[in-house]
Amino acid sequence: MDYKKILDNAKKDRMDEAVRVTAKMLLEQDIDDITMNDIAVKSEIGVASLYRYFGTKSVIVIKAGCLLWGSVKALFDGVFECDYYKDKTGIEQIRELMKVFKVLYSSHKDFLRFIDSFDRFVIREKVSPDELKEYEQSVMNFFPLFEDAYMNGCRDGSTRPNIDFRTMYVSVTHALMLMGEKFSRGDVFMGESENAEHEMEFIIDMAIKSIEI
Repeated sequence: MDYKKILDNAKKDRMDEAVRVTAKMLLEQDIDDITMNDIAVKSEIGVASLYRYFGTKSVIVIKAGCLLWGSVKALFDGVFECDYYKDKTGIEQIRELMKVFKVLYSSHKDFLRFIDSFDRFVIREKVSPDELKEYEQSVMNFFPLFEDAYMNGCRDGSTRPNIDFRTMYVSVTHALMLMGEKFSRGDVFMGESENAEHEMEFIIDMAIKSIEI
């Protein structure tokens, strides 16, 4: 019997469970309110073991963030594989993809609040770009869907060719995500969020008009 393999698998299971528990906590609490001891208790792992597995709070938070982004993408994967989506022109597909941001705001405000908390956390803790590579890749996993739709549009004549589509994608994504994060925190002025989805649709309309023929 390969005891080392058994021990390695057991360790991986404990680490995976700790990441899952952390991801759930991140949707319920601000990162600053979560301690390694809290994670250890909820994961039923000794806090010393937790530090041995991950080293710092930043590492487990980043891994949990990757898991959350993967879960969000999985929510939409089936939609973009169906005939309803595939039969659309490239520009129509891009509009459908951009609706993801409206869905996140209307149904997944906890995720948007996490992103806001995460951004503040990594800036304050001075997390290095190297440490964030896996998280950045998780965030950019949506981009190939948009890029494929744009290339479909170039082929069917519904989108303008030879534009810097990646910059356009990043710019619009930042605008929509930041808008969603702001409104998810609650109103600053009375009734401010009542028009949130209309404002997001306005940004989407501007983005579509900038690339359609």
